[in-house]
Amino acid sequence: MKKVVISAFVLCLLAAVSSAQQKTGTLKGKVENEKGKPFADVEVTVMRSLDRATKDAKTDQSGGYSIELEPGDYTVTFNFQGYKGGTLTVMQQVEEGQETTVKTVRLQRESRTSLIRGAVFDANGLSLAGVRLKLMRVRTDDEEKAGKRLKSFTSDYVTNSRGEFAFRVPSERARYQVTATHGGFKAQTKVIEVNEDESVPLAFSLEPVKK
Repeated sequence: MKKVVISAFVLCLLAAVSSAQQKTGTLKGKVENEKGKPFADVEVTVMRSLDRATKDAKTDQSGGYSIELEPGDYTVTFNFQGYKGGTLTVMQQVEEGQETTVKTVRLQRESRTSLIRGAVFDANGLSLAGVRLKLMRVRTDDEEKAGKRLKSFTSDYVTNSRGEFAFRVPSERARYQVTATHGGFKAQTKVIEVNEDESVPLAFSLEPVKK
């Protein structure tokens, strides 16, 4: 009798696990370099629109990636050092038990660039994933005085599971405005100046919105 009870318990447990496993879908695709060749080790970050939950993966030697996800709509971002990052403008829908194939993405090499990189934290010093960052070129004091018109330069980024971000910008003396926004937190904007071939650290500490 005891064996029957144990077996029934195991069967129920397996059924529960099987049920949980079925509540996922798969997002897959490929990444190429500027020559159209498979691109390995590209960081792929997906963010669910419902709750901004993120998940990271890297492309394999064939340039492919496959990520198991809960059903929902996802933003997909691609990054590799020395290449222009990219974010798909169309949300990718993942359905239970189905495979969603993303169009092949081709990344282009950056020209000489400077780097703005860092991380976003909450008030307790814990990293925040899924934070949206928007970078915009703004005029320096000298450019302001001269009334110089700037060519528009903007870039978007979503922090990965470690709360990290990185922007590659043209290698020149310039000023940038970076704004971090995240649900349940106050938006924060910082202005930073960058010189040629420079790597500049930048950190955000977001305060929760008072209820």
